[in-house]
Amino acid sequence: MTVFSAFLKVIKKNIVMIIIYTGIVIIFAGLNMQTDNTNGKFVSEKPSVLVINNDKGSEISNNFEKYLEDNCEIAEISGDEAISDALFYREICCVITIPKNFGRDTLNGKSPAPEIRSTGEGDAAFTKILMSRYIRVLNVYADDISDEKELIKSVNDAVSEKAEVEMTTKLDTGSLAKASTYFNFAAYSLMSCILFIICLVLSSFNNLMIRKRTIVSSKNYKKYNFDLFMSSLTYVLAVCFFFAVLGYIMIGDTLLTVRGVMYILNMFIFSVTTLALAYFLSTFLLPKNAITGLVNVITLGSSFLCGVFVPIDFLGEGIKAIAHIFPTYWYIQNSEIITTAENLGTELPLLAINSLILIGFTIIFVVCGIFVSSKKRKIA
Repeated sequence: MTVFSAFLKVIKKNIVMIIIYTGIVIIFAGLNMQTDNTNGKFVSEKPSVLVINNDKGSEISNNFEKYLEDNCEIAEISGDEAISDALFYREICCVITIPKNFGRDTLNGKSPAPEIRSTGEGDAAFTKILMSRYIRVLNVYADDISDEKELIKSVNDAVSEKAEVEMTTKLDTGSLAKASTYFNFAAYSLMSCILFIICLVLSSFNNLMIRKRTIVSSKNYKKYNFDLFMSSLTYVLAVCFFFAVLGYIMIGDTLLTVRGVMYILNMFIFSVTTLALAYFLSTFLLPKNAITGLVNVITLGSSFLCGVFVPIDFLGEGIKAIAHIFPTYWYIQNSEIITTAENLGTELPLLAINSLILIGFTIIFVVCGIFVSSKKRKIA
């Protein structure tokens, strides 16, 4: 009870820090979850363009303009300066100008091309594809058809064919993406809460004077260490439970599925590894300020390098290679597998390997902690 009471005192003293770390995961994970949830459905978006038709008298030109209206969002802007500003500020992605005599030149086999000014971005490239498709079909049919109305009908029939897009994945990608975002960001807050509190408590109990008092007291030394371990584990379980409940509030019923249970299990294994790291760090008997600085370096450094704050796919190969030495990397790898795997059964071996690596880190930290602690006892 003495050990557990000490834990409660440390937690009460540092409750503000715990709230701050918890607030970080709520704010950052919450902001990153505010994305469109299409649940794996394909959604077509229309680019915003400006069409300038200088050949209004031609049915071919007017039909081309109508084709653009059906496939794009048409902006209403006038004046060269206003048009340039709209392009610069990305209000539109391109300006398409239909030249004079476009329809007549097409019927005469001259294959005229509209002029286009674009931002050079993705929407502009898509608009160019739409325009090129229409012009290519128009020129092909114009070689064989001289009647304007018949030409327009043939072109419309050809370009009106739509491709049906069917997503082969059966996963609820929207909900899983939210879950992945939450648990990835939770790695930082989880590490901070565990490392900070456990290091403070264990460093206090590892203090030379405290240890001497414990040795000469009537308390059994093995019972004392067992109480210390159980108190630490209870705190870790409480933190995991809190983040799991918080996850359910933010994510919803996804956490009650098999994948949700695996997210929580992955978080628990990572938490135990963090507990072992805290035990190892506490053997160095660091003062509170040093513990705070060290915890910030470890948590922030591993979070940036391992894909917590920045998606792992955006990181360079060199950074990924360095990230392998941190437990956080293997936690994030498991999180990504749980999120993206079509069939979790086939990915279980890889999940197990990553989890075993985390357990390996746990063993290494414990062994190193015991070694440092034994050396200090001999010196004392």
